[in-house]
Amino acid sequence: MLGIADYFWRLIPANPILLRVVETGGKRFRDLIIRCTYLGLLIILVVLSLTSSDVGGASLGSLAKTSSQVFQNLSYLQLGLVALLAPIFTAGAITQEKDSQTYDILLATPLSNGQIVLGSLLSRLFFVVALLISGIPIFSITQIFGGVSITSIVISFLIAAATAFVTGAMAMAIATFKVGTRRTIFSFYLFIVLYLVGLYLLDQLSYFRPITGFETDSLGQLVKDATGNPIAIHTYTSWFTGLHPFLALRTIFADKTYTPPEMGNLPPNLQRWPIGWYLTSPASFFITFMFVLSFLLVMPSVIFLRRLAQSNVSVKSWILAKLHIGSGEHTRKPRTVWNNPIAWREAKTKASAARASFLRWGFIIAGLAGALFLVVRFSQTEEPAQYIDRNSYDATTGIVTVYTPTDATRYPVSRDTQVLVKDTAEGRTGSLDDLHNRYAVEVTTDARKVLTSITLSPIPRKIKEDDVRNYLLGAVVLEFAVVLLIVTNAAASTVTREKEDGSLDLLLTSPITSRYYIWGKLRGLVSFVMPLVAVPIVSVTLFILYDLFRITSNGDNDRWIVFPESLLILPASLIIVVAFAAILGMQMSLRCRTTVMAVMSSVAIVAGACGLLGFCGSEVLTGRDTSGIGLFFSSFSPFTVLTVLINPYQFADRAFSEPGDIAGDRTLIFIGSWIAVAAYTAIVWAMYKSMVKNFDMTIRKQSR
Repeated sequence: MLGIADYFWRLIPANPILLRVVETGGKRFRDLIIRCTYLGLLIILVVLSLTSSDVGGASLGSLAKTSSQVFQNLSYLQLGLVALLAPIFTAGAITQEKDSQTYDILLATPLSNGQIVLGSLLSRLFFVVALLISGIPIFSITQIFGGVSITSIVISFLIAAATAFVTGAMAMAIATFKVGTRRTIFSFYLFIVLYLVGLYLLDQLSYFRPITGFETDSLGQLVKDATGNPIAIHTYTSWFTGLHPFLALRTIFADKTYTPPEMGNLPPNLQRWPIGWYLTSPASFFITFMFVLSFLLVMPSVIFLRRLAQSNVSVKSWILAKLHIGSGEHTRKPRTVWNNPIAWREAKTKASAARASFLRWGFIIAGLAGALFLVVRFSQTEEPAQYIDRNSYDATTGIVTVYTPTDATRYPVSRDTQVLVKDTAEGRTGSLDDLHNRYAVEVTTDARKVLTSITLSPIPRKIKEDDVRNYLLGAVVLEFAVVLLIVTNAAASTVTREKEDGSLDLLLTSPITSRYYIWGKLRGLVSFVMPLVAVPIVSVTLFILYDLFRITSNGDNDRWIVFPESLLILPASLIIVVAFAAILGMQMSLRCRTTVMAVMSSVAIVAGACGLLGFCGSEVLTGRDTSGIGLFFSSFSPFTVLTVLINPYQFADRAFSEPGDIAGDRTLIFIGSWIAVAAYTAIVWAMYKSMVKNFDMTIRKQSR
């Protein structure tokens, strides 16, 4: 496997920059470790998948199904690793040359712009492509039992390669047009996370799925909901499938719940090219579009590379000059410093800049405004044709009052009146006691105007219950992912920044001890992002308060949008995970010599740890164990905890399928979450003690 990747090295064209970086970078021990780890993860996944299934006594059909599942897991893992490693090797495409003072030398050589740009790009993509090629023998194992076509394997590799190329091209474009290594890397990572997470969450909403028609009954009549609107038929895929690597990859697995529509099933206006191609074949569209986009992103860098390098005016300064905006003189009032000035400096100075304050308050306002909008829209209901409320049924007189938008009608009921409640997918047979709640109704009477049957349906809201859970979950997950990126980026540059500007040497000559210094950094970083962490917590609190009012007013038949114990779980869980990301970034900032390497390593480790824990948590939730133990172990993943607390009926449906076991499952989540908090606290404390102990030795080694 490693030989195949080494053979690929000989196929590289004779480009001096590309050869220089490949020859020096490919021989590093770090690259060897990454390559072995990558292949080791693929092998471990195959072994675990085969050992967990009964391969020995299975039929040919079962073997093919097992092989298909192994291929699916391998493809997801490979794409995830590529999405994680590609930014690491491409984020510093041009900025690393600037930091090492070799950028001006490159521009002074006879090399053309195309050789510099393409050489830097391909040299960094080489290692990622070599990893993909080295994994081909592992994917070949899926051919032993059948069930996987060669075409599917090729498409999965092409999707991963297209993702790597567009990532590298985007990094090259950002590095060429933007100055500032730390901001470049952080902006690059932030955009990738927002893109992948945001589009994936939006894909879960039926609003973004094309409509192919409307439901009809056996007589060909349109089926309407309680408000009289026809029920639309949506496609399984969404408008974002062809633009998202993981969603495009999912379409090649013959998943019945995520199958692209046939061309003939689309409305005529959606069958035109390229919309029809985009909707019916998302995988091929993604591959083609991303390779074309990579070319379009690289061309401006090739054209304007030397022109931008020779100009003393940055893009930001040029825009401000065109807008006639100047920096001017600024004064500020004196501020009170905390008992620990290092903690105060980390917490306050990072948020004092105008750009940081604007982004900080924009994040807070947007998050809270979005949550408040969801609560208001969810509290509003549609106007049904006929409905009852909690006071409609009088058990003493046996009269039920049915309301319409204009008047009310009183119907007598009898013991033979049939009550059907459609509060589940199958519906259930109810009783007269169900008439004490608010429902949309359909009534049938006899000749004496006595109710013979009444059908009760929940009154639809402006936003459906499942949709509001998905919206809230998506917003909270996205907000917390952004917070983790912010604190990791800030922590990874907190020590290396002081090394590069020489302020660390001044601090070491003062009476400040390593314990005082590191604790101040950690406390200041956590305090810096605390207002941002409060955004998802306050969003969840708004729904809990509304749920408390709604359930108290409407009865106990309503389900919580967010479990109320979230108020006790989320603050501790989110804060300790933020502290873990901060101490990890500080650890890498202490060990690495440059900010670029510290930021890339820290973000990769945090993203990899969260991704691995999230994958394990989802596998546990969807596994065969329905006893609730899976909920306990899934509590150690912060994103899985958010998922279970906000939308358990979709992502943990096996555990929450039985209403009688919900209380026990919620108890397991509560206990597991606090044990996870204790475990994270122990890890943070151990890393803190290790940093304090090895601080002086690490600084002395780096000063040699």
